Amino acid sequence: MWLLGVLLIAVGVLWLLADLGYFPLHVGDWWRLWPLVLVALGLELLFGHRPQGRRWALIVFLALLGASLFWLLWPGSARAPWAHESLSVPLESGVSEVRLRIEAPLAQLSVSAAPTAAGKVLAAELERLPNQRVALEQRRTGPRLDLTLATKGRRVRFSGRVPRWEVTLHPRPRYDLVLELGLGESRLDLRRLRLAGLRVQAGVGNLLLRLPDQGGYTAHVEGGVGELTVVLPRGLAVDLDLQRGIGEVYVEEATAPASATAAPLRLEIRSGVGKVSVLREGSGF
Repeated sequence: MWLLGVLLIAVGVLWLLADLGYFPLHVGDWWRLWPLVLVALGLELLFGHRPQGRRWALIVFLALLGASLFWLLWPGSARAPWAHESLSVPLESGVSEVRLRIEAPLAQLSVSAAPTAAGKVLAAELERLPNQRVALEQRRTGPRLDLTLATKGRRVRFSGRVPRWEVTLHPRPRYDLVLELGLGESRLDLRRLRLAGLRVQAGVGNLLLRLPDQGGYTAHVEGGVGELTVVLPRGLAVDLDLQRGIGEVYVEEATAPASATAAPLRLEIRSGVGKVSVLREGSGF
């Protein structure tokens, strides 16, 4: 039964690493390995009574385990076409607040405002891996709509470009945005949106963030690995709290606010590894 013990330890360690985020696999993926339990029992019965047989049984088992993990992590040929998906949420009467969470661990994310005449709170054109699925969860409580957009299933591609996510939001509601980015370049153009709060967690890749011209909220940005550029509107007072990490930091001199009574923007930046630039509109952007 020693081989079965090795199997349980290996699967347990890998499962723990997956829960900690080191492997992009979910519980449903790990359960696909259950036939290896039968393989371990069979190898133990056939070869476990001799030391040399045990060594060969261990080699065979590790080869099968490695092949199974490779199959789980490999979503198909790097040249295979991306699957395309369109998702949308209609703008219902009475919706004035939207709490939106986007989890894009492997995507080139673009977020912008839709035309005012659009009848959708959210419209998304997405690319995904053939064996992935994209989940859009929604729940309404009075005037508030809670939305979560995230991928489910395998997230690894060993070569080739990352998928593109293009998300547009209706400019009428007031948004509380939580954007968790991963691998890929992202462009977040929020200039025509009304924000109640903003939290951006950058990943690996360059991030360009444009903020709207109204204040009165807190924007929290955590830098990852890559260049981070935050573009502020001219005339908006900004209370900036910047903690630098590893890399160059450039902050353009603030301009005077257009109105002394306008609510300022509270901007908190926790920089990671790479260059951080805080600029005003018109500075080459």
